[in-house]
Amino acid sequence: MGRKKKRKNQTNIIGIIVLIIALAVYAKMTFFKDFNFDNININWENPFKKEKIEVTERSVTEDFSQAKEEKSVIKEDIVVNIFFTKISNGKDIYVAVSRAKPESYKGSDVKFAVEQLLKGATKYERGQGVCSEIPTSTKLLSFKETPTKVIINLSDDFGFGGGGDSLYKRVYQLIKTVNHNTRKPVYLYLNGKQADVIGGEGLMLKQPLRNNSLEE
Repeated sequence: MGRKKKRKNQTNIIGIIVLIIALAVYAKMTFFKDFNFDNININWENPFKKEKIEVTERSVTEDFSQAKEEKSVIKEDIVVNIFFTKISNGKDIYVAVSRAKPESYKGSDVKFAVEQLLKGATKYERGQGVCSEIPTSTKLLSFKETPTKVIINLSDDFGFGGGGDSLYKRVYQLIKTVNHNTRKPVYLYLNGKQADVIGGEGLMLKQPLRNNSLEE
């Protein structure tokens, strides 16, 4: 009796399995006949792994490109040198300090250098013993640059005050600054006139501005 009951249960289970398979086949043929199961490729370990890697790589690439672009901008920055005075070991010397010309600045290097020279030394530079003999009241009245020469027109304040030694040093500050930032001949004008004699001391100046312009 028990064996017959067990055999009957097994027959029922097999019948149920066959029925399920038949329903599955019917469902596939009826509802999913246009669906291609062969193209499904699922990464069961992490279905989103590939997408995450792509996003990360693109982000890193964009950051690197931006960094390269910023680095290129920094490389293109133009730095000019201007000259001040300083006492070293009891002697007067001329020292060069750097000024970065902004990318938005439209003028030439030598014009920017002269403008920075007239502004004088920074607070930090003064703390290092660097100073300028050029009066702070000196103004750049005009600046003209042609293919063959440069004309710097300063206010008369450039030639006043400080005595002969100070006058000599300020002229050399200007000479060294302009010659460092252009190869063109540079001429100094004071209040619209070429400065062949400067200040009450009557300092003779040979033009264009060269290292030997103050030599007798």
